[in-house]
Amino acid sequence: MAETSSNPSAVAGLTLVVPAKDEVVRLPPTLEAASRVLPGLALASEIVVVDDGSRDGTAALAARFAGAVPIRVVRLERNRGKGAAVAAGIAAARHPFVAFTDADCPYDLSALRPMLEALAGRTADVAIGARDLVESGVSRGYGPLRRLSGKMLSGLTRAVIGLPMRDSQCGLKAFRTETARSLFAVRTIDGFGFDFELLAAALANGLVVERFPVSLSHDDDSRVDVLRDGLAMFRQLWLVRAGLRRGDYRLPVARQAADGAVERAGNGAAPVGGVAARPRSETASAAVANECPLCGSSERRPRARRGSFHMVECDECGLWRLDPLPTRAALERFYRDEYYANGAPSETGYGDYAAQADDLRATFAERLDLVAESRGRLLDVGGGFGFLADAAAATGRFPECWVVETSESAAARVAPGHRRVVGWFPDVDLPEAYFDLASLQDSFEHLPDPRATLARLHGVLRPGGRLLVATPNTASLIARLQRGAWVSLKFPEHVLLWSPRPMRRALREAGFEIERIVPAGQWVRLDFLAHRVFSGRPRAGAAAVRALRAIGAGGVRAWVPSGSIAVVAARPGDGRSRDREADGGEPS
Repeated sequence: MAETSSNPSAVAGLTLVVPAKDEVVRLPPTLEAASRVLPGLALASEIVVVDDGSRDGTAALAARFAGAVPIRVVRLERNRGKGAAVAAGIAAARHPFVAFTDADCPYDLSALRPMLEALAGRTADVAIGARDLVESGVSRGYGPLRRLSGKMLSGLTRAVIGLPMRDSQCGLKAFRTETARSLFAVRTIDGFGFDFELLAAALANGLVVERFPVSLSHDDDSRVDVLRDGLAMFRQLWLVRAGLRRGDYRLPVARQAADGAVERAGNGAAPVGGVAARPRSETASAAVANECPLCGSSERRPRARRGSFHMVECDECGLWRLDPLPTRAALERFYRDEYYANGAPSETGYGDYAAQADDLRATFAERLDLVAESRGRLLDVGGGFGFLADAAAATGRFPECWVVETSESAAARVAPGHRRVVGWFPDVDLPEAYFDLASLQDSFEHLPDPRATLARLHGVLRPGGRLLVATPNTASLIARLQRGAWVSLKFPEHVLLWSPRPMRRALREAGFEIERIVPAGQWVRLDFLAHRVFSGRPRAGAAAVRALRAIGAGGVRAWVPSGSIAVVAARPGDGRSRDREADGGEPS
C-alpha cells in the first residue's frame, strides 16, 4: 500500500500506467519519480507497468523495483504498440482515477495535481498535458525536425478530424477510470495515433477536455520515428475521420457539459460529425472490457462496431466477442415475437422466418448429410420453428426429435410430433447421456458462455454421440470481403463469432473428438441473397431485388456459400482422445 497523502486535495486513489518496451535503462528513474510524487496526489496509489513485448528484462526489472508505491506488471506477449499497452494498463487499473505517461517520463508528475482536481470536481472529463501553453515552457528536449513534425501533426488533426487543441500527443493524460474505459472501448488504433483518436472520441460524445501546463524534468528521449510513425499517423487520421462520420465512436451514454463546451482552452470547434446537445448525466458510461469467455485472456483488438456495440478479437485464442457482453436477461428479452418477423432483417432477426421454411428445411437436410451414419434421438438447440427437426424426421433416421427454443412463441410453431423444451440453453432440463445427435444451426453464436454450452452438450450426448454445429466464420472469404458490412455482424444477438482455430480449442477442451470442419452453404432465393450480398447498403440491395423480380428471378433458389463453417464432432465412446478431423484444408 502506498503512503497516504496529507494533502487535503488528494484524490481517493490513482493508478499510473506506464507502457514500456525494452526500457531497462529509462524505466528505473521513472519509477523512482512516480514513487516520490504519487503519494502526495492520492490517498492510495499504484503503478501499472505494461511490458509491450520487451526482450530485455523490462518486466522483471519492474517487478523487482521496491518503492513507496506498489507496482504491478501486465505483460503483452508480443509488441502491440503504445495504444494497446495503455489500454491494457487501464483495463487493469484498481483506483477511481487513472493517468498514463511515457516510460522515460520527461514530465514533472506534479502536473497531475490540477488535472486530478479538475477530474474530481467534474469540471473536466479528460485532462491532458499541453506543451504549447505559455506556462509549460518546454523549449528544451526537442530538435528542429521533431518540432516541425509536431506542428504539421497539429495542423492535420485540426484539418482532418477537427481537434481544436494544438498538442494532442503529449504523453501525460488523466481520466476518471470509468471514463477512460469507455473511451478505450472504442479505440481502434494500437500505435501512437491512439492519442488523437481518444480525444476525437471524447469530443464527439460531448466530454469536456481540459488542457494543463507541463514542464520537462529532463530531455525528452522520444522513440517516435518521425518518418515511419508520421506516415502511419497520417493514414490513421483518415481512418478516425471515417469512423467519426459513421458514428463509430458513440458511447452508450455520454456526459454532455451544461454549456456545451468541448475544450476549455481551445476555440470550441467540434470534431467531424459534430456534437449534438444531450441531457447532462453525472458520468460517462463505463464500457468495461471483459475477459474472453473461452480462454480468459483480457488482451484483445477491435474488429467491428455497429452503433454502440463493439466486437473485439481475443489475441490469445482468436474468438470474436461483444465487449462488453450483454447480460443473459438482456438477451432473453431480445428473442420476442418480432425477432422472427421484422422489417430490418439485416440488423436483427429475420424478415419472415416462416416464409423461409422450404429453404431452411432443404439447407438442414444437406447439413444432416454430414452425419449420414447418425440415427436415433436428436436434440436441436435454438431450433426456432423446428425446421431442422422436420428435415431430420423426414430422413427416417430420427424417430425422436427434441427442440430447445428460448422463445415461447417460436416453440409454439414447432410441429406436434417433436418434443418442445422452452428455456435458455444450457439451463433447461434434459436427460443425461441420451441423445445420438445434438445440433446447433446458426445458434452457437447467440450463446455467451461456450464452455458451459459445450459441457452441457457433452453431458446430454451418449458416448459415441455426435455434435453438428453451423456458425458464421470470421475467417471466411465473405467476412473478409464485406468487412464492416458483413451480414453476420448482427448485434447484440451475435455475441460470439467463431473461426476454425477457437472452435477447435473449445471442442477439445470440452472433451469432443473433432471429425471435420468444412465450409457450410445454404439454399436461398435470389432476392434474399441480394439483401445478404449488399448488407450495409440497403439502397443497393433494394435495387438488386427489384431488378431480379423484374426479370422473374427473385424466387429462383440456389445453393450458395454462406460464410459459415459446419463442424462435426463426437463424444468419444471408447476412451479415444485423438481427433479424427478430416484433412480438407482450412475452410473459408
